Amino acid sequence: MRGILIILLFPVCVAAGQTFPNEVWHDGQAVLVGGDTLKGMIKYNLETDLVQHKFDQASTINTLTARSLAFFEIFDNTSNRYRQFYVLPYSVRRDYKAPIIFELILEGQELTLLSREKVEYQVTSYPYAVSGTYTRLVLVYTHYFLAPDGHIEMYTGKKKDLLWIMKKKSAVMKRFLKNNKIKPDRRTDLVRTVNYYNSLFENPETKAN
Repeated sequence: MRGILIILLFPVCVAAGQTFPNEVWHDGQAVLVGGDTLKGMIKYNLETDLVQHKFDQASTINTLTARSLAFFEIFDNTSNRYRQFYVLPYSVRRDYKAPIIFELILEGQELTLLSREKVEYQVTSYPYAVSGTYTRLVLVYTHYFLAPDGHIEMYTGKKKDLLWIMKKKSAVMKRFLKNNKIKPDRRTDLVRTVNYYNSLFENPETKAN
């Protein structure tokens, strides 16, 4: 893993009664700081940076903190895909770094895209002719960029901040965002943008802006 980071909130609408991925047990494995690997069932909570592990449905539950973890992966049945999470040092204050759990979204030579998630209440207007609002729980993603020097910053989701992060190729990226009508606060567009940015460093002809 390499790194720079930045935060961005991407709300994902969830129907009432839907199960969130942090509420269920997943098949997976956790790798401890000391190198031991624990296979079995994994349940995670990124809001508290805690991971629970048990070897099977009947096993005793062990709670693992971010300080004891190096990595874990799961097969998420709620989205039918594998997901990987790494523990990285993050500056919670200017003079203090703490181990924090991040999900790996896209790894690249120049920028790696990471994510954290939380469940929160969101006020939504009723559609069409129905007036008024209602409150529901939604899953909200916070995205970060990890740079090669290991630095992690939050991403605001704004175009100008995205171009600042990609300042090594700012002119090229500005054209890319415009030509492809990229929405910087949309995950699919962000992944596409980071992937393209990293590709510019793989082709010698694009080394210079």
